[in-house]
Amino acid sequence: MGADIAIDYRQTRFEDVVREVDVVLDTVGGEARMRSVGVLRRGGILVSVVSTPMPKDLGAEAGVKVVFFIVDVTTGRLNAIAELFDNNKLLPQVGTVVTLKDAQVAHLMLAGAPHARGKIVLNVAA
Repeated sequence: MGADIAIDYRQTRFEDVVREVDVVLDTVGGEARMRSVGVLRRGGILVSVVSTPMPKDLGAEAGVKVVFFIVDVTTGRLNAIAELFDNNKLLPQVGTVVTLKDAQVAHLMLAGAPHARGKIVLNVAA
C-alpha cells in the first residue's frame, strides 16, 4: 500500500508514467480529473472530492466508474477543526489570496486554472 514511484507534476505528466490503476482519488479537479480517467484500468473508479461528477458517458466510454464524494459537515466537526487551527496544530498551506471582487478568478482556479500550490483563499475584508 505504498507508493512505488514519486512523480514531480511540474516536470512530468502523471498519465505518461501511470497505467492501469484501480482507483484515482482526485483532490485537484479540472484538467487533472479529466486526464485521470485514462490511467484507470477497465472497471476502475475515479473518486473526486473537489468537483461534481463528470458526464456519466465519459466514464462509461472508458469502462470506469466516476463518482463525487463529499464529507458530511457538522458543527461538531467544524468546531474540532477550528480548535486545531487555534492551537496551531493544523497549519494550512495558502497558495493564492484573491479579493471578493475577484471571486470569479478563484472559481476558475478551482476548475483548473493555474495558481500557486496551496489553498485558494477568498479575502472578504479587502
